[in-house]
Amino acid sequence: MDDERLVKAMGDLDEEGVIACVKGMLSAGVEPLRIVELCREGFEIVGRRYETREYFLSGLIISDDIFSNVLDMLDRSGCFRPSDEGRMGKVVLGAPLGDVHDIGKAIVAQLLRFSGFEVIDLGVNVRPAGFLEAVMESGAAVVGISTLITVAYESLRETVLDFEREGLRGNVKIMLGGGAVSQRVCDYAGADAWSRDAGDAVKFAKMFTEKE
Repeated sequence: MDDERLVKAMGDLDEEGVIACVKGMLSAGVEPLRIVELCREGFEIVGRRYETREYFLSGLIISDDIFSNVLDMLDRSGCFRPSDEGRMGKVVLGAPLGDVHDIGKAIVAQLLRFSGFEVIDLGVNVRPAGFLEAVMESGAAVVGISTLITVAYESLRETVLDFEREGLRGNVKIMLGGGAVSQRVCDYAGADAWSRDAGDAVKFAKMFTEKE
């Protein structure tokens, strides 16, 4: 099946295979969000192989590059054009200190923009104070942090603590996502929610901003 081929190609860092699958699926009328989700599943394979040292840092970087090309293809197809960007509020996104993967965050950023949010994307390897500074400058009420690797857990916790130390924790909702995140990690970090996929992240962002 095309679904399995795309997931495998992404996990194997097979760029030609990924692009061929995406082109075929778009031509066949497959929902773009389905393509994005399959790429995410493939990236989780990359993350597991990184954790077991089958892949190294270069593997994460290559997978990010492959997915960036996929997003470019989808963007050119017109399926991810923002709709009234900013009307739903602002969201700060980033991968925490120690994590250089971008794919999960890139997916969430695209869907948030498509849903009407203004996204302040800090990129990867963001120090805890970086999230705090971005919120103070932008006035964003939601922070999303995506991580694929377990070594970033302490950074997640430290980020939440920075907001507490500055007395801003009550004004900001913090959601976590990525292959290395679970309810246990969310509880440890002291975050408000964790998402299993990009759709969940958008749902939480809407819920949090509606409460505001």
